[in-house]
Amino acid sequence: MGVTFNLVRPKSRVSSIRIKVSVSGASIFLYPGKSIEVEHWDNRKCFVKSYAGKSITTRLVRSLKQLEMDILDAVDEYKNGNPRLTFLELQERLNLLIDNPRTKFNVTTHKSAGSKESLLEFLDCFINDCKTGVRLSPKRQIIKPSSLATYITSRSYIKKFEQQASRQLFLTDFNQKDIDQISDFLIINSELAMNTHAKIMMDLLQIIKYAVHLKKLPSSRLIELKFDTRREETDSIYLTEAEILEILAVHDFKDAVEEHVRDVFVIGCFTAMRFSDYSTLDVNSIRNNRLEFVQQKTGAKVTIPIHPTVRQILEKYNYALPEVPPNNEFNRIIKLVGERLPSLHVPFIKQITYKRERKQVKMMKYEFLQTHTARRSFCSNEYLRGTDPMVIMAMSGHSSHKSFMRYIKVSNEQFADKLEQIWADRKQ
Repeated sequence: MGVTFNLVRPKSRVSSIRIKVSVSGASIFLYPGKSIEVEHWDNRKCFVKSYAGKSITTRLVRSLKQLEMDILDAVDEYKNGNPRLTFLELQERLNLLIDNPRTKFNVTTHKSAGSKESLLEFLDCFINDCKTGVRLSPKRQIIKPSSLATYITSRSYIKKFEQQASRQLFLTDFNQKDIDQISDFLIINSELAMNTHAKIMMDLLQIIKYAVHLKKLPSSRLIELKFDTRREETDSIYLTEAEILEILAVHDFKDAVEEHVRDVFVIGCFTAMRFSDYSTLDVNSIRNNRLEFVQQKTGAKVTIPIHPTVRQILEKYNYALPEVPPNNEFNRIIKLVGERLPSLHVPFIKQITYKRERKQVKMMKYEFLQTHTARRSFCSNEYLRGTDPMVIMAMSGHSSHKSFMRYIKVSNEQFADKLEQIWADRKQ
């Protein structure tokens, strides 16, 4: 943090003086409306020259020194005040100090009564720009429908917050207090898990970044605002190959949809595909007993050999897989199928953070079945069988070892079994 003075036109005979205020990694430039003959300026000290016994510049020196002290007082209030100033308020305070209409920060016009843009109005603009391709992903690609869905969900929670708080949020007024109150609403009132809360906070951050990009907010706002995007590793189940084959042996279905869900889920267990891919599997992409496709989520191209069990299911439907319900309904049905397996009637404890407390959720293993269990099962089973992690990652499309290891849901006992097997193989 600091205050420095310099000349706007140092090569001219007379130049106006500019003030640079550096704070929180950002710079604010002020024009106090004061000029000086360049010959009376000390470039090394970046200030007016001192003349012993002469008063040629004394009044200007006093004025600038007083202004510097007032600026430092305002910055101190921004950093340590109670309540603290926002960065936007600091800018306005500094411009009031110099009282120069030419430098009045244009946020004052944003705050005029009739021109305020609500946060929800800008969010609608944000979502529409994502839909139409005006706003692209960091890779300069059209925003995927799955991302659009999360933005729409985040908007619904912000609207619920406004209704609960009985007030409207405005884009230019949006501050840290608003973020903290929204965070409390999501965690305490809405009882969202830590990772769901983090996703909404990440969406909010993207929205503010877009507002900065459109110059609706100053870039310094990204320095001022802090979004809690911390995530946690959660305990999740995977199915052993024996359990997958046991599910495949189920025959007493209530209707055809249950059987379709079961079969498509098993395909996911032997391909490492996400639900968005295995639920819309295009069998025309099978070449030479290999499945080649582009992942919907990442856009990565992967090549997966057809497992014998997968081929068996494809032949059952004459390579024309039936349509299955959307994610939520699919999850409900696969739990009903899993409930018929005695091996899944075992307790499983999942640790997760709710209302900022680490809690244990204990249910039967089948109650934790969901679409993503299939992908997790493939990665964990192949890892336990000793398949090179790089080979598994090539099938699953993971770009880093760290993200891949989140899918390995193996117990300490299974790791011990794996090491014992490695030792046994060395002796042979």
